[in-house]
Amino acid sequence: MAVTKTKFALAVLAAACLMAAAVPAARAQDPNVSMEGVIDLDPTNVKEVLSGMKLTLAEFYAPWCGHCKRLVPEYAKLGEMVAADPMMSQHVQIVKADCDKHRSLGEPFGVTGFPTLKILPRGTGLDEARNSFNYEGAREAEAMFNKLKELVEMDKKVGRDDKLDVVASDFMAADDKAAFLAKPETKTAIDAVFGGELYYGLMEKIVNKGDEYVEKEIARIGRIIAKGKITREKFADMILKQNVLRAFSVEES
Repeated sequence: MAVTKTKFALAVLAAACLMAAAVPAARAQDPNVSMEGVIDLDPTNVKEVLSGMKLTLAEFYAPWCGHCKRLVPEYAKLGEMVAADPMMSQHVQIVKADCDKHRSLGEPFGVTGFPTLKILPRGTGLDEARNSFNYEGAREAEAMFNKLKELVEMDKKVGRDDKLDVVASDFMAADDKAAFLAKPETKTAIDAVFGGELYYGLMEKIVNKGDEYVEKEIARIGRIIAKGKITREKFADMILKQNVLRAFSVEES
């Protein structure tokens, strides 16, 4: 009898251990679980989060969907990767929305199946959901991260011109920047390119305020954008200015 009781006790203990191990595994596959670096959307925060200030990858899911459950570990890893990268965390946000609980969140994006992954370029807020597009790449964290990084690099080139970037580099290397700016060929090169007036204006600022103006202004604009309390038009102007400032930045070269 003692042997039987012992076997029974061991069986119960083994079953308890298996159940305890199964709980974390099940939670790890729950799309509703909180993830580091991933924002959960709901009707109260969606307009604020999807403001267009950051490049956004959004997952629209249903908790019962098998494909959504299988995506959980990779999506959680992606959130951690973005949060740990200073450049990416400044420009990118990862979000997710339970469309079984909040169907209205998926409607502006035309969500009809789960999971749907949408990319919202910077400048694309909830009101411009039609400008978002599907992420069609591999659903591993590294692949999603690399795609987002590629888009960030493209975004940072908006407003830039290769020829004017060379002029900017030569300007920053000049011992006498005021004389460089006053040369007729400098003005001719700048006037020949659309958007050159922004480059010229920044050169004037650097002459008047010193080389340190570049990094200080890049940082100042970054802080203003991070707060998010600016109009869409002001945001677009600041992105252009910040991008062109990077052409003069020693840290960016």
